[in-house]
Amino acid sequence: MSLRTQNLQFQHFQVSFPAEHIVQVTINRPDKLNCINKATSREIAGIWERFDQDESLWVGIITGVGRAFCTGADLHEWNAMNQAGVVNDMAAPGLAGLPRRAGKKPIIAAVNGLCMGGGFEMVANCDVVIAASSAEFSLPEAKRGIVPVAGCLPRLARTIGLQRTMDLVLTGRSVDARTLSEWGLVSRVVDAAADGGVARAAIQVAQEMCRNSPDALIVGRVGVRMAWENGSVEDAVSALDRDWYPRLREAPNFAEGIRAFGEKRPPKWLDSKL
Repeated sequence: MSLRTQNLQFQHFQVSFPAEHIVQVTINRPDKLNCINKATSREIAGIWERFDQDESLWVGIITGVGRAFCTGADLHEWNAMNQAGVVNDMAAPGLAGLPRRAGKKPIIAAVNGLCMGGGFEMVANCDVVIAASSAEFSLPEAKRGIVPVAGCLPRLARTIGLQRTMDLVLTGRSVDARTLSEWGLVSRVVDAAADGGVARAAIQVAQEMCRNSPDALIVGRVGVRMAWENGSVEDAVSALDRDWYPRLREAPNFAEGIRAFGEKRPPKWLDSKL
C-alpha cells in the first residue's frame, strides 16, 4: 500500500508529499526545539521503512519547523528513564531511524536551524545535506557526560576528517553551515530567511533527482555508500559490478534511457522494482 493512501497522523511530526515521487517528514515540536522522544523516533523510522518499500516514492526529505531542525533525543524523557532504571538504547537504528540507516533510496536533510546531538547524527548519515545559512551544528554530548554512539563518529571522521571531528566531539562547540560546507558535510547552503526556504530548496533538488531513472538512483547510491562504508575502492567497484549492475541492466529503465536518447525525447521512467 502506498504511503500516500494511508492516514498518516502523528503527534510530533508531519508527513507530506510536496511533489511527485517525493515524501517529506517535518519534525513539528518547536516548543521543545524539535527534540525527539522514543515513540516519535520509532514512528519516523517506520516511515523510512515504508518509503523504501513504496515503489511510487523515489526520494525522501527530512526537515523541521521553527528555529530548530532537531536538537536530539528528549533529555527530560531520558532523565525519567534513568531514574526508573530503564536503559535508553537508541544506538540501533539511531534517532528517527537515520544515524545507522542503510536503506535503499536517498534521503535529503533540509537543515533549517539548530542541529544538535542526535539531530547531527541523523544528518551525518543522510545522502545530501542542504542547510540554511543560519543553521548551527553541534555535538554537545560530552557536556552532559554522554558520547554519540549511533554512528556519527566514524562517519564524520570519514567525511570531514579526524581532527575536525575531534574538535567538534571533544569541545562540543557549535559551527555554522558555511563551515561545514567548506569541510565537506553540507552539500549546499541556502540563504533562506523565510521559514521553509531550505525545505523548498530540498524539494527542488529532489525533483532534479526524480528526473533521472529511479533504478539509477538506487544503484548509484549503493555504489557511493559501499566505498564510504568499506573504504576499499576496488571492493566497492567489484561488488557493484557483480551484485547490482546486472540488475540495473535487466530492468526496463536501462533500455528506456538509452532508447530515449536515440529518439531525442525525454525518458518515460517506470517505478523501480530493484
